[in-house]
Amino acid sequence: MSTNTALNQAWAAHIEKWRSSGLSAKTFCEQEGLVYHQFGYWRQKFSPAGDSPNGSKLVSVVLAPPSKQASDLEIKLPNGVLIRGIDSDNISLVARFVAAL
Repeated sequence: MSTNTALNQAWAAHIEKWRSSGLSAKTFCEQEGLVYHQFGYWRQKFSPAGDSPNGSKLVSVVLAPPSKQASDLEIKLPNGVLIRGIDSDNISLVARFVAAL
């Protein structure tokens, strides 16, 4: 096996492990001892063709009908993580959290 093939396989395994972990990329890299910018390169290299071809971090947003309670607001991230219970008391915290991703 060539060095290039072994490197590709090693990074493919890291990316797959990250995808199933539910962790942010930064947290995953810290826990696994990986260099974040290298991880980002390989993540982009192994991303499916339909995943943000231009590198955009924008996600689609669907507005739900207004509810009686503001705490019904939720955000679903592309990796399936769901943030619930957003209201006027914690909206700035949620905004900072999402921006950090």
